[in-house]
Amino acid sequence: MKKEEKETISLLSFSHFFCHVAILTYPAILILIKTKFNVNYETLGAIAGIYLFLFGAGSLPVGFIADKIKKKHILRIYLGGMALFSFTAALAPNFFIFSLSIIFMGLIGSIYHPVGLSMMSFIGSDKLRAFAIHGIAGTLGVALSAGFAGILGYFFGYNFPYMILGIIFLILLAWSYILKLQASGGNAASEIKEGSEIKEGSSNIKAFLKEFFHLNLILIFIAEFLNGFVFQGVFSFLPAYIGTELKNYIFFHNQAAAAGGFFVTIALLVGVFFQYNSTRITKNYKSNRAFAFLVLISGIFLLISGFTHDILLFISILAFSAFNFSINPISNLMISENADEKFRAAAYGIFFFSGFGIGSVAAPIGGIIAQKFALHWIFALYGVILLISFGVSSAIKEGKYK
Repeated sequence: MKKEEKETISLLSFSHFFCHVAILTYPAILILIKTKFNVNYETLGAIAGIYLFLFGAGSLPVGFIADKIKKKHILRIYLGGMALFSFTAALAPNFFIFSLSIIFMGLIGSIYHPVGLSMMSFIGSDKLRAFAIHGIAGTLGVALSAGFAGILGYFFGYNFPYMILGIIFLILLAWSYILKLQASGGNAASEIKEGSEIKEGSSNIKAFLKEFFHLNLILIFIAEFLNGFVFQGVFSFLPAYIGTELKNYIFFHNQAAAAGGFFVTIALLVGVFFQYNSTRITKNYKSNRAFAFLVLISGIFLLISGFTHDILLFISILAFSAFNFSINPISNLMISENADEKFRAAAYGIFFFSGFGIGSVAAPIGGIIAQKFALHWIFALYGVILLISFGVSSAIKEGKYK
């Protein structure tokens, strides 16, 4: 690889890693925030729902904007914005300012994926290896976020993880000015005459509606919404749930936040390992069948976790994480198998929005359930939803299904 390609991959991989760490710091220290500001789970869930929705929904308009402005400039807006709102969250004098900071972090965080992935697409040599490095960085960010925030929050206070994040994003921002980034195509993608753009726009919309939507793709989007709903709902409350249940295990002594961060990190690392190896499944089984099977097993273990305690709870969460993380590469493969090449980007955009945008409603719903009933009912309910997703997934056929 060229030097500027290596530098671009390095910066984007770190940016991707800390994007997920920053977004998942909030649920990792939910118990500390609840205690500090004396708020209930319903309120905390509502805030999570808003910022997670913005994290998913914001990527749609950002993708269009990134085609008109140099992407490295937008990347710097992301890095600077995340630094700013990390600091305001750390220094917030009350819950109102803190919650606004978290919401804006979700909005600014939505910039990263469309901009970062489009910059990665301009890597000319060994592109597959570049995307692999970038993808692993993001997945590790998800896996290590609970440990990062939970342990730092336990030892130094709820606001310390955000202070550290602010410093890291400032360093990455400064680094972006030092490196020569590979970002070809940062200007407007193409020049189209105004008259032809208007003329072709109508026919393009008709072609899109006619050729894009078919039953298989619709079923995949529905399944992704249900799976994304469960994923966001589970990981918004999993550190609090498992921390409360296992707060006196190993070297933890009634420290729910630290225990939650530790055990969830282990579960996520198990998920990362199985995600890395899940592509082997499709060599022996059809992707649609493998997808449905993984959804089913994930749902069963999540349902079990809602009615177990202690080590049995942890084992069921480990199994859920292993099978659930394995779904992601197979679902991405299914999109490529079912979406026309002309509309592939639109398909992935809708796919991402279905899981991360619309699916964000799971957090406030989970907060209401936890407040009115108990935390474990969240996981029982979401286990049932995954079983419903299995029913939808079972209807997906091999290849396009008109």
